[in-house]
Amino acid sequence: MNKPTEQQVIDAVSKHLKNQHPGGAELKVLARGIRHEQEWWYVPVRPNVQPARRYEYYEALAEVENELQKSEGITVLLVPTVAEAELEAA
Repeated sequence: MNKPTEQQVIDAVSKHLKNQHPGGAELKVLARGIRHEQEWWYVPVRPNVQPARRYEYYEALAEVENELQKSEGITVLLVPTVAEAELEAA
């Protein structure tokens, strides 16, 4: 993919996140926090619940980053954020 737009990055990341459910969590892109610097896209990702085993969450994000680089040619850093459930409890 040549110079993807922000929407194309959101769509590609969202597509790949659909297959990831670390600890049963659903992962979603936070579009308002995306930024692009040089060749990197920084994309915040929020789980609906915090996975009990955080390493599963981080492994899922790393897998998606690798898939996006290989299949879409997009260099992405997925930034983990606080779960929706934790925000609602605060």
